[in-house]
Amino acid sequence: MKISLFGASGFIGSNLALKLSEDGKHDVHLCDVEDKKLRLRFENASFKYEKVDISTDKDRVDEIVRTSDLVFDLAAYVHPAMFISNPLDVVKLNFFDCLNVIQSCVRHNTRLIHFSTSEVYGKTGGSSEPFKEDQTDLILGPIQNQRWIYSCAKQLLDRMIYAYGVEHGLNYTLIRPFNFVGPLMDRFAKKWDREDNPRVFANFMSSLVYNRPLQLVDGGMNRRCFTYIDDAVSAMEAIVDHPDEMNRQIVNVGNPANESSIADFAKLMSDLYVRNFDSSAAPVIQSVASNDFYGKGYEDCDRRLPDISKLRSIGWEPKYGLEETVLRSMQYFVQNKTRLVELLGD
Repeated sequence: MKISLFGASGFIGSNLALKLSEDGKHDVHLCDVEDKKLRLRFENASFKYEKVDISTDKDRVDEIVRTSDLVFDLAAYVHPAMFISNPLDVVKLNFFDCLNVIQSCVRHNTRLIHFSTSEVYGKTGGSSEPFKEDQTDLILGPIQNQRWIYSCAKQLLDRMIYAYGVEHGLNYTLIRPFNFVGPLMDRFAKKWDREDNPRVFANFMSSLVYNRPLQLVDGGMNRRCFTYIDDAVSAMEAIVDHPDEMNRQIVNVGNPANESSIADFAKLMSDLYVRNFDSSAAPVIQSVASNDFYGKGYEDCDRRLPDISKLRSIGWEPKYGLEETVLRSMQYFVQNKTRLVELLGD
């Protein structure tokens, strides 16, 4: 099968690309605006990469889709800091540019696996019920809280994909990831930068390595389910291998057993770092107001707990518990720090 990945050099894309290429079952074509993370993930192995920008290279995108059996659309801006500082860029890429990829899949009858986000579920309103793909209401905050512009753009694209399935027979699977962590998630951040602040794992990892306080936004009371990237990739493989069962389905990918508050997550990372990497470290954990950390317009959801019944129905089950997920992710960052900083900067 010929599989093309747009956004292949991101965190998820680079890990997925490696696994699909190693399997040897597919002809894997990797497309992105640069290949730094692919070079890191593949190390000395070769890979089939083409520099493609989905926002400007529309004719080439259409040709790639036309000649593919399956397209993964992973292209996205995903850092919460960008939702506040560059909301229009977030909408342009995450909705308009990705819509062009999807319309090419419709034109050429090409199977699509599109990455949505668990953020589309929005706020729980205090509910403790797991998010169900086909039943849970999608509840966002007010317009002035620009955190939700990412979720809104992603949700509208989900609805467009669904509509293309109904009206034009598009074969698709919509993926809703729940806090994947692992090798190549974002980068080290030597200095605190509001506009390019990495997500929580990479942020805390950077703080530990550079001896800065781990900052808990509004006390870190919100809860997340952390999923190791190898589990996520194995879920993708299962979806590829079950085209009929997963056709025109929205699918949560996550590990509900790995739920943790952000405050407890910071404590776990601090303890593991001292125990396994630097016994002389004395991590400090402190609370910071969201307006100071992200800027005005930030709001968060209190909990993201996935129902993963659909994946379990095709035999998939997450393997990595929370401590192993965190430790494996930390080991990669510590062991590859020099190379990561060399290619990705800090």
